Amino acid sequence: MYKVSVTKSLTDIQVNEILDIVINSSEIDGARPFSEHVEIHLRSGGDRPVIHLLAEDSNKKIVGYGHLDTTDLVAGPSGELVVHPDFRLKGIATQIVTEMKKLIGKQQLRLWSHGDTTSARNFSNKLGFESVRNVIQMRRSLFSPIETFKFPLNYSLRQFDSLSDVDIFLKLNKESFVDLPDQSSWTKQDLELRVAEDWFSAAGFVLLENDKKNVVGFCWTKVHGQDHKHEKDDGHKHIDHGHEPIGELYVLGVHPSEQGKGLGKSLMLWGLNHLRRNGLDSAMLYVDSNNQKAIKIYEEVGFNFWGLDRLYRSFT
Repeated sequence: MYKVSVTKSLTDIQVNEILDIVINSSEIDGARPFSEHVEIHLRSGGDRPVIHLLAEDSNKKIVGYGHLDTTDLVAGPSGELVVHPDFRLKGIATQIVTEMKKLIGKQQLRLWSHGDTTSARNFSNKLGFESVRNVIQMRRSLFSPIETFKFPLNYSLRQFDSLSDVDIFLKLNKESFVDLPDQSSWTKQDLELRVAEDWFSAAGFVLLENDKKNVVGFCWTKVHGQDHKHEKDDGHKHIDHGHEPIGELYVLGVHPSEQGKGLGKSLMLWGLNHLRRNGLDSAMLYVDSNNQKAIKIYEEVGFNFWGLDRLYRSFT
């Protein structure tokens, strides 16, 4: 028998139990069950104003977890969930989603599926959810040729300063992604949490200035799995297995007034060259499937489709 309880804060023990489920699920499913945004806040103690749903067995062991964010007043509440592989097909995921719906009343629930697995599609269809948005993951080899990046005269790059550039970046980020609230709504805390992550490297985060010293663009790179090796049995099924590192064009933006000058493509090429200089052999990025203009540019520099994250919405 499984019980789903609701809480607005998590203990360190609960966070560790949930992260263990994340690790096990990732190995079985081939994809992380949560978005980076959710996982970062989860690792920091779940301090974002969200609702946590814990599915426990009779021994109080957490076997499933749901993350419900009700802070988006425009798009509405969104949820993400995971069930430990050993406890699937027991109705636990349905229990978590049912509880989410109870908590939001008459509002429509949005539900993210990362990796677009067959089981997630079947589950969503079973509960009456419809696909409303796709986010594509694209990848390319860094062994193949990369164009030389060139910026127009009077434009220059400088490294992001985590002390003095916070407000500058957040303002530009908001203006660059007006059509993508998931990105444009970043707060100072969202940025600080990412800067505090082990993967953060200031050398991989540059700002683009025009001749008036106004910041008009940026390219932020990330490395997944670098120096990740389990030296002891920390709960992983495969002790001592390494994760092959891969670079990411994490966030790239250009102010609307400066678009159409090729600045975005040059920033992208800078990012790819930076990742290759750091010894990586492949790179990835995420892009909304509706952003055909960006997808075309990515394809021009060698990126190809790799995978898909799907957003579902319940209209009942």
